[in-house]
Amino acid sequence: MRMQTPFRPGSAPGAVASAGKAEAMSTEKRRGPSLPGVRGPAVSVAVLAAALAVWEVGVRVTGTPSYALPAPSEIVTTADWGAVLEAVKSTVLAVLGGFAAGNAAGFALALLISASPVLASVLYPLALTLRAIPVVALAPFITLAFGRGATLTIVVAALIVFFPTLINVLLGLRSVEREALELMHVLNCRPVTVYRRVRLPAAMPAFFDAMRIAAPSAVLGVMTAEWIIGGQGLGKLVITAALSLETTTMWAAILASSLVAGLLFSLVTLAERLLLPWAERR
Repeated sequence: MRMQTPFRPGSAPGAVASAGKAEAMSTEKRRGPSLPGVRGPAVSVAVLAAALAVWEVGVRVTGTPSYALPAPSEIVTTADWGAVLEAVKSTVLAVLGGFAAGNAAGFALALLISASPVLASVLYPLALTLRAIPVVALAPFITLAFGRGATLTIVVAALIVFFPTLINVLLGLRSVEREALELMHVLNCRPVTVYRRVRLPAAMPAFFDAMRIAAPSAVLGVMTAEWIIGGQGLGKLVITAALSLETTTMWAAILASSLVAGLLFSLVTLAERLLLPWAERR
């Protein structure tokens, strides 16, 4: 007679996995990394190289002037890379600060809303109302509260990151199957144990999804704040280089911002693979 694998409070949320599925996962692990896990980075690099090659050839063939669209080789040889690197440092520090603060605040508020119906009825509508207001519209108030400088860009990035994390984590906390919660009730588990064993594991994949969404948004938010409100990062450099017709430096800053966003996205994905090996790969 075939026996089913019993549910364990510490196992992956919602689930009573069959023995066949467990055996298949074990077989897949013995075979090594999945195809996307092995070839994904190589494919990304190949696509990027192909895009740069098409860009280079297209500019050369069409004779596009460098002030309109410089070739990648011209960007490499003539851009002010010293200014770009200094701007990257400033932007990365603001992105990391806002990314950490926004994710921490969103995760904490999601826990509070999930644990208290009273807080949910008050805080969740308020959060959604604030989400509907563009961050750019809040910029004058943020400037009055925090002044100009690095703190301002960190706050802008945190606001942009906060809302995806809040909503995704809250949905993850509420996604636990009723059977798992009933089992916790039968075992007379305390609410803290229910969260630790069931709800938090259910929310972690959604949390990493939110961080992947927020990674490029945080970079864009910091650059927008640097552009509109002031700063020394990539956003400011893009504008100043464009106004002075230093198009190679402008494009170097744009490409650097894309690289920062891509690296942050990849780091989040890598962290999920290391910390949540049981999570279903999407």
